[in-house]
Amino acid sequence: MINRSIFGIAPPKLTYDVIDAEPPKPISVVPKEKVTLFIAESLETSSGLLIQTGAHVTAGEKLKLLPDSVAYAISPVSGSVDSVSPFTGIMGKQLTAVVIKTENGAEAPQADEAFGEAAKTPGLETALAFLAGLPGAPDFSALARKDDPVKTILIMGADNDLMTITNQFVVKTDSGAIRSGVDILRKMTGSRNVNIAMAVPANLVQAAGASGVSVKGVSNLYPQAHPEMVAFDFMGKDAAGSKDDMTFFSAEAVSKIGRAFTEGKIPFEKIITFVGKDGAKKIVSAPVGTHVRDILEKVGASVKDGDRIVFGGPMTGVSVYSIDHPVEPDTDAIIVQDKNQIIASEDLACINCGQCVRVCPTHVPVNELIRYLDAGEYEQAAERAELDACIECGYCTYVCESRIPIFQHIRLAKHALERMKAAEENNV
Repeated sequence: MINRSIFGIAPPKLTYDVIDAEPPKPISVVPKEKVTLFIAESLETSSGLLIQTGAHVTAGEKLKLLPDSVAYAISPVSGSVDSVSPFTGIMGKQLTAVVIKTENGAEAPQADEAFGEAAKTPGLETALAFLAGLPGAPDFSALARKDDPVKTILIMGADNDLMTITNQFVVKTDSGAIRSGVDILRKMTGSRNVNIAMAVPANLVQAAGASGVSVKGVSNLYPQAHPEMVAFDFMGKDAAGSKDDMTFFSAEAVSKIGRAFTEGKIPFEKIITFVGKDGAKKIVSAPVGTHVRDILEKVGASVKDGDRIVFGGPMTGVSVYSIDHPVEPDTDAIIVQDKNQIIASEDLACINCGQCVRVCPTHVPVNELIRYLDAGEYEQAAERAELDACIECGYCTYVCESRIPIFQHIRLAKHALERMKAAEENNV
């Protein structure tokens, strides 16, 4: 729901969707012909590759590019490798796309014997070795830090973006697996005194109580369920100084961790909020790697030239340009927009209306910031206009009277600064 003042002074109030009634079972999608898996490693040479075109792959098999590769993917299907090729992701991230022709689309993945054995003694090393790409995209690297160990794990049972109910669905329907996942996280952190807490919409506090951790309800106003806003709510004025002491896991990731170690096999089914052109929501369950075309067919949706497919919510999501784009471990929502629903961005100058400043949850001087970004002065933007304070909620873009894609400018600027910093360190 969106409320606007008739005087144009008060900012709009955007509210999250919440699950009140018992949700229906997810619509199960089975990959029909192919799946595509992304490995977080660039394909720089074809010699010595462990993954060869035409090779047979078994459901549950670990796929690595080279013998000494750290990155890997786990195949959710049995079949043959159709192609191995470079893929450029968001902000130029270099990945490798492995396309697998499915042998039996409905075949359940086989339990990996090595993981099944390792799962008997749960630990961080097992998670790092076997659970990369788990639905929910858990990041175990923060737990592996020894010099600066994590002190707080925040489980996000609230959904970060609008129109998305994925993590709420998991909290509502999979509390037992979440509790098991919490127990596993405690074992991963060993003897360290790590605080584990969960943030959920206020109406799900009781349901989340079965998780065995402290639970706090978050405001229904956007972007109060953003991880950094939740951290500030939990930690108060100490949140900024304690940011590096925290790490975040989605409720889905925790439930999948629990299922993996409890059942002795790696789960692949990703829960997705699918939003059609009419705004109606459906909960979909599809293996990581499933192409969008299979989901569209299953839910009875179609796209035509000029329509838009968005991975993620309406505020921070990213458009994809092929119905063969795959479901990724962090794909919480897929939105289909009719071409007539799309509001185009404009290449206009800021009119200094101040709307972006009024809605910014971290009080960034956005009207000043956008001028630095438009001029490509990214370092000055960080030094003088608080670029680093932006949490990338996209609210400024939503209210911009000039329709400037401020959110995209900010993401580009942060990416450019990271590359500049990396280049300087390499030169040193």
